Amino acid sequence: MRFRSAVVALGAALLVPMHGARAEEAYPSRSIRLIVPYGAGGASDVMARYFGQKLAERWKATVVIENMAAAAGTIAYTTVARAPADGYTLVYGTSSIAVNAALRTKSPYDPVKDFRPISSLLAVQNVLVVPMSLPVKSVAELVALAKQKPGALNYVSLGPGSSPHLSMELFRSAAGITVQQVPYKQTTQAYTDLIDGRVQLWLASMPSALPFIQSGKIRALAVAGPTRSVALPDVPTLVESGVQAETTFWHGIFAPAAVAPDIAGKLNRAVHDIVAQPEAKAWYLKLGAELGAGTPEHLADEVRREMEKWTAIAKQIGIQSD
Repeated sequence: MRFRSAVVALGAALLVPMHGARAEEAYPSRSIRLIVPYGAGGASDVMARYFGQKLAERWKATVVIENMAAAAGTIAYTTVARAPADGYTLVYGTSSIAVNAALRTKSPYDPVKDFRPISSLLAVQNVLVVPMSLPVKSVAELVALAKQKPGALNYVSLGPGSSPHLSMELFRSAAGITVQQVPYKQTTQAYTDLIDGRVQLWLASMPSALPFIQSGKIRALAVAGPTRSVALPDVPTLVESGVQAETTFWHGIFAPAAVAPDIAGKLNRAVHDIVAQPEAKAWYLKLGAELGAGTPEHLADEVRREMEKWTAIAKQIGIQSD
């Protein structure tokens, strides 16, 4: 799915060229295209748009968001990998940039060779949620119910290789239960069906689930990160609940591999400046996301670790590559 909209246009950042000026001093001189590998309106899209707005404000430039949710984000990543390396096409990447490539026998892009990592931006936990109508109030009760009725419970997936799919398959394997995947193209429909009880569980992204948890429409049983979430301090972790199925996912900014070092450096400094803003920290924290910028090398290491982790997990629990 493709969806285009201008995040914000705060005037044109037209810098007068000077003899001998560095590439960094001339950038940006036109609108920046920020591609998001998720559909419009979802939590990742909302967080990407906020980042785009902050980047536009900082540079007094126009940042255009383009949503490409098809094929679990693979089309978005492939588009950026093949885009001109001029700094005007970026991708708001998540762990999926590595996971998608790790789980595909023939990935159309190489997450290590085809991108220049700019900076990590934030980390988010997944949270295990169920309908209020489901008669369980803990992970132990959910596991017991699933074992009483093998295959009767359905879980939300956003497609093969998506975070909900991988996280739930890891949970399923660790808990020793049988549950059925129900793929969705849009999180809005998935939440409607979860609230109504047509699907019974979801390891959902914290930012997308939090409003429904806080409004009492769904119940949170556990968070999937290594520690409890600041946003849900009373909700235990999966490990505390007796299931070794930890999953935390990150978001970061990537450019095509051949982008100039000066431009990459300016982008990295912009991310650091945005992350340091108190209002940005507070805004993301309300969604259950924790900000944290880093070096390009750190983000590159994260990509490699993610590929190694999910390649091993896929073999362990039997997730098939396409």
